[in-house]
Amino acid sequence: MKKDALLILDPRTKIFLVLAMGASITILVPIYLEILSAALLAFLFLMNGQVKSAIKLMAVFLFLAALTYLPQNLPGVTTVVLPVGFMVRRFMMPIVAGNYLIASTPVGLLMNALEKLKLPYSIVITVAVMFRFFPTLKEEYGNIKNAMKMRGIGLNAVNVITKPFLTLEYVMVPLLSSASRIGDELAAAGHTKGVDAPSKKNPL
Repeated sequence: MKKDALLILDPRTKIFLVLAMGASITILVPIYLEILSAALLAFLFLMNGQVKSAIKLMAVFLFLAALTYLPQNLPGVTTVVLPVGFMVRRFMMPIVAGNYLIASTPVGLLMNALEKLKLPYSIVITVAVMFRFFPTLKEEYGNIKNAMKMRGIGLNAVNVITKPFLTLEYVMVPLLSSASRIGDELAAAGHTKGVDAPSKKNPL
């Protein structure tokens, strides 16, 4: 959660938002409702001080929505473009909502909210570790990407397709190694801070 956030929602509200966006995948809704959902998430990103994320979200979503208005007599539109655009557009919303939940919720507040929902403590600890794990892994991926650039190995779609084994060696192997190390460090940090203690926790 950014310090300049203008709107602070209860973590339980954010969890409900993620579940609602996930449930919307199974329901066929009009395109204007999808646009309203994207606009709502963009507004929440703006209120959290993430202006770039809000702009990117609306730009990508509007582009995907505009694909539905392409002339259907063009080659590949009905067989490739429309189905792929539809699937990406529908699965995009729960992923973005989950990203907002992670970016705007401190782990202490999340654990406190989950405890108020009377969830088993094993689930609370698992979710808390996951919230620490993915942002740290994302930062580690950025470090690997920068190290590859310094060695003249660009991480892009062309190299992934033309040099898959090189990408596997220089990206996936160190990333998996980092994931294992991060998991061990987070578990040790959690034990040090008494995360697994049965007493009630105070939000940070």
